[in-house]
Amino acid sequence: MIEVSRNKQIDKVKLSLDSDNFNYFLAQSLNKVTSHRSLQQLAKTLADNFIQNQLEIRNKSNQQRQRQNALPQIIRRSQQSIKVTPKPPPRIEPRPIQIPLNKVPFIILEPQYSYLLGGGNNHELIKRIMDTRREWHQCKSTTRVHFRWQQSNIGYKYYKMNAYNPHRSLVNHFEFHQEISNKKNLLLNMTSFCESIHRNVFDILPVTFVIDFNDSQIESHLIAFLNYYNQYSTNPKSQEELLLKKQEIKKKLRIPPSKERRFIDYQMRDTFLGDDYLWLLKPTGLNRGRGINVFNNLDQFADLLIEYTSGVSEKHIETPNEKIYQGMIIKSPSFVVQKYIEKPLLINNRKFDIRVWVLIDQDLNCYFFKEGYIRTASEEFVTNDVNNLFIHLTNNAIQKYSQKYGDQEAGNQLSFDQIQKIFKNKIDFRQTIVKKMKETAFLVMSSVGNKINRNNRKNCMEIFGFDYFLDEKFNLYLIEVNTNPCIEESSPLLSQLIPRMLDDAYILTLDSIFSIQREKVSRFPVFGYQNNENMWQLLGSLKDQVIYQ
Repeated sequence: MIEVSRNKQIDKVKLSLDSDNFNYFLAQSLNKVTSHRSLQQLAKTLADNFIQNQLEIRNKSNQQRQRQNALPQIIRRSQQSIKVTPKPPPRIEPRPIQIPLNKVPFIILEPQYSYLLGGGNNHELIKRIMDTRREWHQCKSTTRVHFRWQQSNIGYKYYKMNAYNPHRSLVNHFEFHQEISNKKNLLLNMTSFCESIHRNVFDILPVTFVIDFNDSQIESHLIAFLNYYNQYSTNPKSQEELLLKKQEIKKKLRIPPSKERRFIDYQMRDTFLGDDYLWLLKPTGLNRGRGINVFNNLDQFADLLIEYTSGVSEKHIETPNEKIYQGMIIKSPSFVVQKYIEKPLLINNRKFDIRVWVLIDQDLNCYFFKEGYIRTASEEFVTNDVNNLFIHLTNNAIQKYSQKYGDQEAGNQLSFDQIQKIFKNKIDFRQTIVKKMKETAFLVMSSVGNKINRNNRKNCMEIFGFDYFLDEKFNLYLIEVNTNPCIEESSPLLSQLIPRMLDDAYILTLDSIFSIQREKVSRFPVFGYQNNENMWQLLGSLKDQVIYQ
């Protein structure tokens, strides 16, 4: 029994030891028992030595544990009896942080909103302006984008922009901007609106006719134009001759007959009349001077209509060194025929027009930018050369190819302050002409106030380019309204005005819809204006057609 119990103790202790300790212990025990003769005595000796060794190990570990537990109590007792106050750690004075003046610290904000840019028309400027808003980042996908800018509204999914869609998204074109940016629609809407307020539309626009080959009443519009043309012509035809001319033109153009007859009873102002009796033919859906032709007889008129309805290459610009083609094939079924100003107001014997910007925000508020610019022609004004575009069309897209471009003004452009000085002895440009432009702009936008966003789409905005000209008696006329005004910084003047114009517009629209941590201070200074002053002047609301200023 004794041997069995010892064997059990040996097995139990074996299990509590690791193999290395047990082998070491067994080797030493065998050295001690080499003189033993029986295995029974050997097992007894092994068990006794093994148990004694384990008890010693336990006693040592218990004593060590007791010393560790008793050490804090001894220290506490000694501190209480001696009353030793612990010495406080040395105080380290913080060093003042010196930030170099050229490195201003800022908080890096994580972009919250995304924007998508279309190409063309100096879209890099839009990126520069958006880069000043740290909450925004550029993306290449239309999925869940928050702001979208491009030259046209092709691809905009307006049906998603409603009150039921929780995703906010701003676009830079209204769904029906063609109601005012299309030359035909501008005339029709302005004619209807002026009749409702008892005003003559041709006190605002030059005398204009629509020739639309998709209109069943095209014959009546064509006859109205031919009658009016003959009435003020320097070489009018007799009724028989005019009738034959009408039949000839209708046969050339294959005009179907219509029952309705239209007549315009408007006395043309003498500043539009001259020895050469010039008219303009314009395709209705183009801008930047594309497709515009000057003509002074009915044969040219008929030939131009045939060319453009069939498709014609855009007129090229001839320079001393090369021929520069404006673009590709133009084909249009719709045109406006407009009387050309033959006695315009001139600057250094050159024709000019005025470009200003008008903003319609997401709430249909109408704003007028306080500064615009003058676009001058490169060649002196004459009416006996209808083919020289550098005389008649002041668009920068055309004038920049002239050999005389920039000879008299940087980029053929003048500021409002400069033209104020030029005509200071004749008229106060800012008080009279700029004020008249504001009134006309709001009147024109009011004519489409219930059409431009007729489906009540959320978060649309648009900047329109309004072009005006003055006759020699300082009467103001609207030329057209552009949906995609040029934002190229083609002169020091425009490098100052256009970035500020866009940035202030985004403060009123983008920053209002999407809350960001940014002061309403522009980073694009303009001479004569404070950086915290928004240069867009509120004219009124198109919802109720109330004029605020």
